[in-house]
Amino acid sequence: MKYSDIPGWFYPIDQAGFAWVLEFQNDTAPPGDLLELGAFQGKSAILMGQKLKPGERLTVCDLFEDVVTWDGANPVEKAFFGDKTPTRQAFEANYLTFHKALPVIVQGPTGDICRHVAPGSCRFVHIDASHVYANVREDTASARALLQDTGVVVFDDYRKPQCLGTAAAVWEAILNEGLQPVFATDAKLYATWGDPEPLRAAIIARARASDWCRTGDPVAIRDMQIVRLVRNGR
Repeated sequence: MKYSDIPGWFYPIDQAGFAWVLEFQNDTAPPGDLLELGAFQGKSAILMGQKLKPGERLTVCDLFEDVVTWDGANPVEKAFFGDKTPTRQAFEANYLTFHKALPVIVQGPTGDICRHVAPGSCRFVHIDASHVYANVREDTASARALLQDTGVVVFDDYRKPQCLGTAAAVWEAILNEGLQPVFATDAKLYATWGDPEPLRAAIIARARASDWCRTGDPVAIRDMQIVRLVRNGR
């Protein structure tokens, strides 16, 4: 199996975004664990696992096939999966194609993650689970509790019309709770409760050195300048 054969919506622009953030952290930040809330079939988790440093661990939390029976699931999301309902077996098979051992797997609601991961232990959290407002708010609060001071949180589907619950939760954290956007793609928003400037500068430098992507004109919101990472030709 090739990496590109794994089903999912983890596009090359965000594969680069994840890799550049994690490599920047590997060079500049203290050791810390990685966490993914919502895994589907493992495409983003595989990349995250490739960037672990010795002694760090990756934890993945997902309902997998239990999504069809969970009371808190969004009916729209359940209908979306249909016959594509993710399974733990598929995730594990895909992950082991590229790694010798599985990450720590928590099969259950992401709202329980703080029972399994220690406060302040993570340097990177990817939130790609429920798109229900209350659930994303809970996942955002968990990320803040679990991240180191300089840690990075990545939100999927922060701008799609069918994911307005995610958008509301993300912007509430930005406008009212000190979350600082670092950069954005069409699919994901990268942010931190720490100082965004060192990472933002590193991402801009990596994009300038790239022959296939670039940073678009920044978007000004209040006193923030949100950098956009886009493919060339867009």
